[in-house]
Amino acid sequence: MINILHFSDIHMGSGFSHGQIDPATGLNTRLQDFIETLSKCIDRAIGKDDEPVDLVLFAGDAFPDATPPPYIQEAFAKQFRRLADANIPTVLLVGNHDQHSQGSGGASLCIYRTLAVPGFIVGDKINTHRITTANGDIQVITLPWLTRSNLLTTDKTEGLSIAEVNDLLIENLKPVLESEIRKLDPNIPTVLVGHLMADRATFGAEKFLAVGKGFTIPISLLTRPEFEYVALGHVHKHQNLNPNNNPPIVYPGSIERVDFSEEKEDKGYVIVKVEKGRVNWEFCPLTVRSFCTVKCDVSQKDDAHEAILEAIAKQDIKDVVVRLIYKLRSEQLDLVETASLYQALKPAHSYTIRAELLSQLTRPRLPELSAGASLDPIEALAAYLKDNKDLKDIEKDMLAAAETLLDRSFLS
Repeated sequence: MINILHFSDIHMGSGFSHGQIDPATGLNTRLQDFIETLSKCIDRAIGKDDEPVDLVLFAGDAFPDATPPPYIQEAFAKQFRRLADANIPTVLLVGNHDQHSQGSGGASLCIYRTLAVPGFIVGDKINTHRITTANGDIQVITLPWLTRSNLLTTDKTEGLSIAEVNDLLIENLKPVLESEIRKLDPNIPTVLVGHLMADRATFGAEKFLAVGKGFTIPISLLTRPEFEYVALGHVHKHQNLNPNNNPPIVYPGSIERVDFSEEKEDKGYVIVKVEKGRVNWEFCPLTVRSFCTVKCDVSQKDDAHEAILEAIAKQDIKDVVVRLIYKLRSEQLDLVETASLYQALKPAHSYTIRAELLSQLTRPRLPELSAGASLDPIEALAAYLKDNKDLKDIEKDMLAAAETLLDRSFLS
């Protein structure tokens, strides 16, 4: 069987707001996290602690955009160079973040083709590649991130709605993909590797990170008997869209947490063992930096500051990226000692603090103002003013003004 390592969505260079500068290196600590996690993936591929794989499929989105700073490109290249040194064939698929904003070309990855890195294939077009591995040949169809400019001309989409354009794109994709399938050798295994939004996927942070607009591909296009395995990228949450595994249609997810929307998600890669007509796959979790949200509502607490400290103490925040969100009333603001919160959060890798003021309009209704109560307008206003201490100074004036208005209304 041919052993494959499938991973995706590295996004090296993102998430810097959740890190700090390492004085020893001058680099953001979150960049170091991403480098270490990528290194673990490459370690597994070259067999540092296990048998090496025969093929690596990277399903797109190397960086946050197509023109990352040179030091980030270098960090990425150092890791992938290890695959070339180990003579492991590697497919680098172009994702939406690897393209120019205009959607043409994989600027951040095409350098590997230009330099003719041994064994590296850059998948920036729909194409079929026959790859010779240590355990036999395999066919890989590359399906990079597609935009309307890949398949349609401007005159064909003019005046169409987004839904109509999406339908037209799918109709144009079908014959192109079918053409590649008809070229396949039926005697060797086939894998499709695509960077795309599938219609059954559970999306996450990627919908906020998107560069350029793509379109949703129906899973029916991917559920083909010619494919032993479908290796996807773009969606950051690991999932298999075809539970009957005929074929498995798998997003490995991103290898690191990009933001707090991925706080609860496992991160990792997939090991695939494939031969013609047979496939086994396994998701392999990675140990990555933890994120933790500490939320508390102290608006009804006698000691708001102590209640916040207690909420922090309940969490293990050592070396964790933390965000503290607490709700309170405006008159409680001066009771919270910010310096003390900083001290309590000091064990964290990094942290942010956000105070949310509760609107007076969100307070529970007074019993005397409930739907079943019967109060005249003055009594109702008096009950409201009594519960709003910040209006105490003008309480008498407001009641007097209300009585005057009611008198005028009655007389008219």
